[in-house]
Order: sequence, then structure tokens, then C-alpha cells
Amino acid sequence: MLCSTPLLRAVNLCFSVKLLVLLTEAGQPEGSLNMWIDAHQARVLIGFEEDILIVSDGKMAPFTHDFRKAQQRMPAIPVNIQAINFTWQSTGQGLYFYEFQSLRSLDKDVMGDPTVNIPLRATVSNRPTVVQIGFPCLGSRDGVAAFEVTVLIMDVEGNVILRTPHNAIFFKTCQRAKCPGGCRNGGYCTERQVCECPDGFYGPHCEKALCAPRCLNGGLCVSPGLCICPPGYFGINCDKANCSTTCFNGGTCFHPAKCICSPGYEGDQCEYSKCRQPCRNGGKCTGKNKCKCLKGYQGDLCSKPVCEPGCGSHGSCIEPNKCECREGWHGRHCNKRYGPSLMNTLRSADFKHRQHTPLPKENVNSHIPPESNYIW
Repeated sequence: MLCSTPLLRAVNLCFSVKLLVLLTEAGQPEGSLNMWIDAHQARVLIGFEEDILIVSDGKMAPFTHDFRKAQQRMPAIPVNIQAINFTWQSTGQGLYFYEFQSLRSLDKDVMGDPTVNIPLRATVSNRPTVVQIGFPCLGSRDGVAAFEVTVLIMDVEGNVILRTPHNAIFFKTCQRAKCPGGCRNGGYCTERQVCECPDGFYGPHCEKALCAPRCLNGGLCVSPGLCICPPGYFGINCDKANCSTTCFNGGTCFHPAKCICSPGYEGDQCEYSKCRQPCRNGGKCTGKNKCKCLKGYQGDLCSKPVCEPGCGSHGSCIEPNKCECREGWHGRHCNKRYGPSLMNTLRSADFKHRQHTPLPKENVNSHIPPESNYIW
């Protein structure tokens, strides 16, 4: 859900979640502590209204773990986001204390120290409380300011429940120059009132990040070299599919529940052959009712043997390179004719053979030898 929105929405959401929920679990609290971004704030960040759960019963939401590893590569908060709101609440008998240990800008010529709308040290209310972190841009030029926000939450016994990582640095893009539309992502507005972009960004306002190789399968390039992949894909440029489907007959999974099939097969899992009748003599199906034959056979089903150079007009091919010749012809390719005398001899021998061969129903006494050319 988080990373299948358009580029700006994905950037806003990913950074806001990173800023607010990159928290380290240090124990299991008693009672309940919940933290979320409400639907109204979500509409500002991602364009549609839906509560985003961050902490539930003192446990981080599963999706937040991926952002911990990417903290150093998170994009800067965009120009149009001046503050981020989240809501927290302590329920049941749980009592929690919070402390903002650090609210510091590292580039005060671009942005002042971050602000909060609640005391820096107090207890988490039993009622839903909106906490707002503001980012006051200063100066008269565009730029990106680095800043720190460190929050600590403890239980009544002093055990640390949640804490932002030590030395976690975040970034805010400020637009104060005179370029029409402003320059983002650290772009500089020149005297000609055009944006000069830093490495990894391009576009009239430096609003587009450059990923090489480019993000595939609907992935979003949110910062130089960082693709956020839609559900079902992973990899540096979202080129790999997280498949739960088995592809048969040599198929390859390229999309969740979808396979690229080998020639001659079809279906979501490549389970169907395109040949209604199986290919014969070792042939393999390569298309609709089309087989790829082994050497020595041909035809759509590989049922026809091949004789090279052929059996001519006086024979027929019955096996690979084996001809059956018509009467009066012989030779490997049935191209040799018997002479007249030899033909008469063969016909005579064939006649006598048929004459002396007893019929199946003929009764012959066993003590009388059959007629033959031999002398008994």
C-alpha cells in the first residue's frame, strides 16, 4: 500500500513514516501504547483518507522494519510539506513518559530548529493526542536542511519502550528562491531563474530522481538509485517477482500468479500443451498443433519418416533413410530395376511358394511330407 502510489505520494509517506516510526523496541510494555497517522493527515501525505497504523500495543507495525535499513537513503521532505502530524494514546492501566531529547537543525541558514506543539517532556495522554512536528524554512534561497528529531518513551519503571535511532539525520527541502515553481531536492536557482539540479535529480524543478537501471514493473524512483517496488516485486530495480505460483513445463514466473511459458505451452502455470495430439517420435510441441521433430522425422506431429535423398517414384519411406521398393525395383533408393530374366525367376519362385504353401484350413497327414523342391 505504501509504495504503490505516485512518486510524490510515495516520497511523502515513506519519509513521514521514517521520521516518526524508525523506533527501536527495547522491551515489552505493560498496558497499551498506540501511534498512528490519522486519515486527514494521510490525505495530505498520500492523497487518500486512511488511517496508517504505526505502533499497536507497544509493537511496531511490520512495514516499518524495511525503512530502518534505508534510513540513510530516504528522500528529503518535499517543499509542500511544512509539518507532519501523528496521533498517540496510552490505554488501559499503562502509563508512559515521553521526552523530545533533540530538535535541532544542522543548516540554520536554510531551516530553523524543528518545532512541536506539545511540551518537550510529559506523559502520553490517555486520550488521542495530535503531535505536530513543524519544519520552519528560513533564508531567501532554495536548499536542503539536515535536522535531528530524537524522541524517547519510557514506562513507569524507567524502561525504554521506544526510541528513535541515535544520530538519525533527516532532511527537509525548502523553497525560498525566486525560480517559478521552486527548485527541489537541493536544486539551486540560478540568476537566470532556472534550477540547477544536483547529481541524481533532473526536471524543471529537480523533482525527478534518476534510477539506473530504471525501476521496472511499476516501481517508483524516490531518490537516486532507490526504487520502491509495488507488492509482489523486489530487487534493486523491481525486476524480480515474488511468486507463489509454480510454473510447469519449463515456465518462468515473471509476475505474481503469472508465468512466461516455454514454446508449446500455455495457461497461467504453463500446464496446457498447445498440441492437441502429442508429438510422435520424440518431437516437442512448439506452437499450436506444431511440433519440432527430431532428425529423421517430419510433419506437424513428427509422424512422417525422412529418407535422404529420397525413395524416388518407385518406393516409399517407411523409416528414417529406409525405403520400401515397389515390385521390380530395388536398391537403397529404389532406383535400380530388375532384369526380365530375373523378374521371371522371382515370379516363378513366388508362384511355387504360394502353390506349395498349405492353406490354413487344409488337413495334411503328418506322415506324408509336403510337396517341395527337395528329394526325400
